[in-house]
Amino acid sequence: MPNYCPNCGTPLKERDGAVCPNCGALLTRTKEKNVAIALICAISCPGLGQVYNGETWKGALVLLGAAVGTLLLIPGLVVYLYGIYDGYRTAEKMNAGEVPFRETSVLSMILFVGLVLLGVLVLVLMAVSAVFVYGMGAF
Repeated sequence: MPNYCPNCGTPLKERDGAVCPNCGALLTRTKEKNVAIALICAISCPGLGQVYNGETWKGALVLLGAAVGTLLLIPGLVVYLYGIYDGYRTAEKMNAGEVPFRETSVLSMILFVGLVLLGVLVLVLMAVSAVFVYGMGAF
C-alpha cells in the first residue's frame, strides 16, 4: 500500500526519501493519531471517532445511519459497531501511512458533540410535550 505525503497527500512509493517529490515537504513522521482516543471517541458517540480522524462528513453519515437505523434496532447497532471499527482502523492506517494523515479539529469535535446533545434535547422535549398534550396514553 502506498504511503502519503503528510503535507500534500501525494502517494509515495517510499517513505524513506528526504522530501516529497511533489511539494518538497520533509518526510519525517512527527504526527500520529492516538488509536485509544479514536476508539474512546467512537464508542462514546457514533461518528465521533471519524471526526477525531479528520473525517467530519464520514462521522456525520455514521451518526445519521446509527440514528435512523435505531428505529429498526439491528441496522442502527450494525452502523454503530462499524463506526467503532472504522474509527480505530483509520487511526491505525494514518499512523502506518496507508491513508493520508488528517489533522484533528477540536472545534469540529465540540460542534459535533454539541449537535448530538441538541438533537437529544429536542427529542426529550418532544416526548415531554407529547405527554402534556396527549397524556400518558400516547406512550
